[in-house]
Amino acid sequence: MYQALLQQKVARGYAKAALRLGATTTQYRPTVLDTPMGTPYATLLAAFNNDKKFGFDGPALWDKPAVFGLLDTTDVLAGDLLACAGENYFVARLEPFRPPLCILCNRVVSISGDPGQGSTNGDGGVCTDVGASNDYGTGGSGKTILASGWPAFIQIKNKGGATGDGIPGSIKAADYEMFLPVMPNFVPTTYMTVTTDLGMTYTISAVEPSQYGNRCLMGVNQV
Repeated sequence: MYQALLQQKVARGYAKAALRLGATTTQYRPTVLDTPMGTPYATLLAAFNNDKKFGFDGPALWDKPAVFGLLDTTDVLAGDLLACAGENYFVARLEPFRPPLCILCNRVVSISGDPGQGSTNGDGGVCTDVGASNDYGTGGSGKTILASGWPAFIQIKNKGGATGDGIPGSIKAADYEMFLPVMPNFVPTTYMTVTTDLGMTYTISAVEPSQYGNRCLMGVNQV
């Protein structure tokens, strides 16, 4: 049997299961960096579970955002955003004959930096050496919003990391980890500023881009 035909049958089976178990879900396929969830791409039924066998015997765990999606996979791609029952997810990986791996998000973020920074084609890029940064290495107030309205997952990576300002008696800040979906022609870079829908701001210190999305290490801005 051809792989494409077999995949079509698997997708049809997921769709039938979602018809029984799923909730109405809005699918978005971002093409721009501003308001990626502004224009729906499609509407479908979906259910999510942390068990790939979909036993539905427990909820997604607080510190483990990776879940599996039960939905029609005929037209689903890595980077798609899904809004279901008040929750936001992004598709991290989709393989033949398997349910898509999704990330349950807990924040909506905007990313700021120098104009052109993060562009994968280099258009409008500018030099961002140390001399262009302020004393905290955050690039100062001259940053512009490069991407806004993106669902993301943010959690504390470790408490009281080894990095700090070097002042005796000062409290060392925790490191934070952020998962972002694949973004069109854009990869976050170090020293970009992340602002959440709660008004918290972070500075990116490391980025691990991949076909699943972007994993960032950040420090909270305390001043």
